[in-house]
Amino acid sequence: MNSAEIRDFVEQYLLAQECAIVVKDPAYLTTRLSIQVDKDIANRPYYWMFVERTGAEPQPMQLTFIFDEEKTGEQVQGELIKFGCWRLHQIFHSAKQHGQYIRLYEEISPSSSTQGLIPWLLLNYKISFISDQKKDLYYPIGFNLITGQILTHFDTVLTQVQLTPKIPDYHFTLRPIYSLSSATQHIEQHLRSFLAEQDQSWADEANQRLDEEIELMKSFFDSTSEEDMLLLEKKREEIDRYRPKIEVSPINVGIIYLQTKLTETSSKHDSMKQT
Repeated sequence: MNSAEIRDFVEQYLLAQECAIVVKDPAYLTTRLSIQVDKDIANRPYYWMFVERTGAEPQPMQLTFIFDEEKTGEQVQGELIKFGCWRLHQIFHSAKQHGQYIRLYEEISPSSSTQGLIPWLLLNYKISFISDQKKDLYYPIGFNLITGQILTHFDTVLTQVQLTPKIPDYHFTLRPIYSLSSATQHIEQHLRSFLAEQDQSWADEANQRLDEEIELMKSFFDSTSEEDMLLLEKKREEIDRYRPKIEVSPINVGIIYLQTKLTETSSKHDSMKQT
């Protein structure tokens, strides 16, 4: 994730968790945390124990998150948020904890006629390419439960519409044709095909590095004693634990009801978000 993507994610998280945005700038955000977010990321457990035991008026913290130090300079005092930092890790954990399942509806202007909303299954995946190094890719997929259409980068597609947790007046939800089990199977097949098409050079290069490390290690064991051979085998097993593998894990899931018809051209089908 680059700094702009991190900023967008943090802002969406703050708004979804009902935090007040005090100052909004492309390079930084100042926010008054909600009570729940303060409990999740502000590291003040004893303060909240005091508030809950005494009934004192809660005072959530105000924080400034900086995403681009070069553009803010010294005039803005705050905390730098970048990928890998502890604060962003806390935000990810909080977002996952409170947003594992969502149900949203497209917000539509009032109409006198009743109209049906199409159900989409949203699955956000994290794909990890793991060896002696690691790379994570976030891959949101939308599956139309009526037609079976699959859209990648579904989070980007959803920016075209306004969403609300309440179904609009004079609208109803259409009954899915695909079951959740069937939809998941289609999505998993899509993921297998997608991964099979990816460049495998990272795995070949990782295996080469690990093989070279084993050969180098062997050069330190001139003796053929049983003790040395057991130690060598143990070291080899430790190195083999870093053989290339791919892990795919779902982050969260949601049902999104839409009236707007989405097409393949709406999504960035050929690229993925990389961290």
